[in-house]
Amino acid sequence: MKKLIFLSLTAVTLSSCNPIIKKLYGIKKPDIENRELITKKANKFGLDTTNIVSVSSADFPYIMKRVSVPNASIFDAQGKYVEYRLTDTSCNKGLFDFIPNLNLITTYNKPDSLSLQQQWPKYRDLNGNKLSLPEPADFYVLIYWNVWTGKLNRDHVKIWEDLARANKNCRVKVIKVNLDIQDYWEQEEKEKWRKAFRKR
Repeated sequence: MKKLIFLSLTAVTLSSCNPIIKKLYGIKKPDIENRELITKKANKFGLDTTNIVSVSSADFPYIMKRVSVPNASIFDAQGKYVEYRLTDTSCNKGLFDFIPNLNLITTYNKPDSLSLQQQWPKYRDLNGNKLSLPEPADFYVLIYWNVWTGKLNRDHVKIWEDLARANKNCRVKVIKVNLDIQDYWEQEEKEKWRKAFRKR
């Protein structure tokens, strides 16, 4: 339900007839972003800038079909996906309780459909370079975010990151996956996605 509300809110605020709501949430139309702009926005929202990755243009459609923003995916030390939602229709609200309670004792629901090893090659640094595997951890929390959702980054992404950092039950590694249109992409891909987003 919260996801539906967010999508509706996004659709409404991106329209020209609601400039007040758009300004209030700091939501803007998606645009092409680069390392400098993404880092600047991350600093504005109080986010750690050392753990931000992006998505290659080839894999961007795959990721966008499977995640909403802001949201997160959780993986265990072996790279197995950990399902935090109680049902397929549950919203991201569950992350506020799930992240601080991650531990090495609880038995988690781990569907076999997704692994960190499968996902990792899709990610790049903010200059478009391939990444080394992340350092060992008990859990990996991949938080999906973008610049244009404005205040939601402070209300969700920063809180989730802080909750993971404060978790003393285990080692939690946060990786923030930026889902903006990246300046390092091929020109044709950049323009294609900018036009697609601005039609919404």
